[in-house]
Amino acid sequence: MKKHFHSFLVMLGVILLLAGCGRELQQRHAFVGFLQKEVIPRNSGLIIPTKTMRKKFGDYAAQYDAIVDFNSAIHEKVGRPLDKLQRDFAEAMKPEAGVNERKAATVKYMDSLAEIEETLDMELTRAEQRIAAFQQPAELQAVFRQAIDKHVRLPARTLKLMIPATNEMLKKNLDLLDFVVANKGKILIKDGMIQVKDPTTLAKLNRMQADIAKTAQAIQAQHTDYMQQTPK
Repeated sequence: MKKHFHSFLVMLGVILLLAGCGRELQQRHAFVGFLQKEVIPRNSGLIIPTKTMRKKFGDYAAQYDAIVDFNSAIHEKVGRPLDKLQRDFAEAMKPEAGVNERKAATVKYMDSLAEIEETLDMELTRAEQRIAAFQQPAELQAVFRQAIDKHVRLPARTLKLMIPATNEMLKKNLDLLDFVVANKGKILIKDGMIQVKDPTTLAKLNRMQADIAKTAQAIQAQHTDYMQQTPK
């Protein structure tokens, strides 16, 4: 009797093990299909899984959470502060603002940008550490890597490229303001408009302004790319 009972337990254990393996395989296939059809092709707006979807993915739902959590953190801790910083800067650079006010706003922007970059680096490091800890079958690894590259590393890299370009523009803006101060006898600022009578000074001023505008256009293009790659 004991031998038969032991055999029954062994058989039951095998059946449960096979059932568990079959369930894991179904969850894995469902998750891989979701990544391939719904996540990787998307340029914006990550899907938030429902309870039904999470049940369908099983433990793999937590792996998708790493992507969603990173994007949520970047949106709240980087995207929103960056947008506010840009709005505040535009307000501070209103036509009636003096040279000293403009310089103070520019320096503040650069300092705040450094803090935002630090936050970005911290969130990316946290996400990469979390991702590295996942145990994944080979079938899932390649597909999951595509999703991570598209929705974690690419947005982070795009933002990282924007920051030095923005700093470059701000430094050029400071140079322009210093140029205005150094040539205050030749340059008149009235109602937010710069008036220059000396042709040589005017030509240099125009070159500096054109250079700043070119850099600003490049930053705007990078910002557009970033907005297209992150959830709304």
